[in-house]
Amino acid sequence: MDLNILLKSIFEKKSGDNIYVIFFLLIFSIFIIFAIKPSLMTAYSLKKEEIDLTKIDQVYEEKINNITLIQTQIEENRDNLPLLNQSISEQPEVNKVIEDIKKIADKNSLVINKATIIDINFSKTNKEKQNVKLQMEATTSFDNLRQFIRDIFDQRRLKLIDNLVINRDKESTNSGNLKVDLTINGYYL
Repeated sequence: MDLNILLKSIFEKKSGDNIYVIFFLLIFSIFIIFAIKPSLMTAYSLKKEEIDLTKIDQVYEEKINNITLIQTQIEENRDNLPLLNQSISEQPEVNKVIEDIKKIADKNSLVINKATIIDINFSKTNKEKQNVKLQMEATTSFDNLRQFIRDIFDQRRLKLIDNLVINRDKESTNSGNLKVDLTINGYYL
C-alpha cells in the first residue's frame, strides 16, 4: 500500500509545483539580468582598464627613463652649456657670421670678390637646427686658404664648409693665386 501511495504521489500532476518552478526561473533570469550581468560587465571593464593602465604605465616609465637620461646628460655637460650656446645660437645672427668670416678672411689674406647669403628662414615655428648659407667667391693662395679653413673650424660658432671649388685664377700672374668658390653654413636654433 505504501507503494501505491508513493506511485500516486510521484505521477500525480501538481499544478502548484509548476508555478513555483516558473516563478523561480523568472526571478532567477531577472536576477541574472539585473545583478550578475552588471557585475560581470564591471569585472570585464576593470580588467580592460587594468590592461590599458599597464600599457600607459610602461609608456610613462619609458618617458621618465628618457627624462632621467637627458637630465644626466645635462648634469654631465653643465659646464659646457655656455660653449654649446655659443656654437649654435638661438638667433640667425647673420651679421655676426659675416663679421667672423670677414675677420678670418682679412687675417689670412683672402680677398672676397663676391658674397651672397642664401637659404635663411626667420620663422620661429621650427624647433630643429636651421642654417644660414653664405656663398663666397674669393681669391687667395693655397696656404692662406688652408689657414682660412683651419681658422673657420677653430671658431666657437659652428660653421661648416658645404661646398669648396678651387680653380687656378687665369687673370693672375704666376703669383699662385687661386679662385675659390665656397659655401659656408652657419647654424642656429
